Amino acid sequence: MFKGKGKAMDIVFFILGIVFALLFAVFLLPILGYVLNIGNIVGMIFCAVMMFFTFGHKIVEKAAAAMKSNAVGRVVVYAVPVVFVIGVVYVGFLTSLIITADKTAPSRDATVIVLGCQVRGDHPSLMLRQRINAAAEYLNAHPDAVCIVSGGKGDDEQISEAECMKTELIKLGISGERIYSEDRSTNTVENIAFSKEIIEENGLSESTAIVTDIFHEYRASRIVKDAGLSYGSVPANCSWYLLPTFYVRELIAITATFVGLA
Repeated sequence: MFKGKGKAMDIVFFILGIVFALLFAVFLLPILGYVLNIGNIVGMIFCAVMMFFTFGHKIVEKAAAAMKSNAVGRVVVYAVPVVFVIGVVYVGFLTSLIITADKTAPSRDATVIVLGCQVRGDHPSLMLRQRINAAAEYLNAHPDAVCIVSGGKGDDEQISEAECMKTELIKLGISGERIYSEDRSTNTVENIAFSKEIIEENGLSESTAIVTDIFHEYRASRIVKDAGLSYGSVPANCSWYLLPTFYVRELIAITATFVGLA
C-alpha cells in the first residue's frame, strides 16, 4: 500500500485521514446524541478524499494525464491546485476573523448576554455548560455586571435554555437579581434582538459581552453590530474533540452569511 515514490506522504495522509474521520464521526455516538450536521458531513467527505488519494493517487495521475490531451481537460487539471490554494487562503482569512472577534474585550460596563445552546432534558449540554461556566467566571470577576440569559425552549427540551442557564448560574453563586431572562428566541439573530429589547426596557448598557463558543463569536459580533449594539467577547472554552465538527460548520455558516444565505 505504501510502496514507491511518496511513501512518507502517503502515510501522513492516511493517518490524518483516519484521525480526523474519527473526530468528525465521534458525534454519531449515542453518548453525544447522534449529532449529524453540515460540519461533520463535510469533514468526513474531506477525510474520505484524503484517504482516496492515499490509495488512488496513481489513478488520479493517470486521469489527469489523459485530460491534458484536450484544452478543456488542461484547464480543469491546472485549475484544481489553484482552487485548492485559494481555499486554503480563504479558510485562513475566516480563521483570522474568528480569532480577532474572540480577542475583542468587552467594555467595563458591558451587559453580559449568554447565548443559548441545547438543553438535554432539564440539564445543560456540554457546550451550554461551558458557556455557563464562562459567564459565571466573568460575572464573578465583574460584580457590578448584569447578564441576560437568552434562549427559548426547543421541542426536545423540557425547559427553556434561559431557565436552565439561570438555574445553573445561581448554583454557581450568581445572584438571581443580576440575571434577566429572554426565553423566546430560536436562533442567534433573535437572541440579540430580544436581548436588545430587555436592554432598552431596563436601561442597561448597550455595550455587550457576548458569551458563546470561540468559533461562534465572529458571527455573533456581526449580528450584535447590525443590531446597533457595541460588541465584546467572552469566549467559552471548547473541548478539543468538539472543535473539528463545529469549526467546519462555522466556516460554512460564515460563508453563507457573506453571500446572503443566512
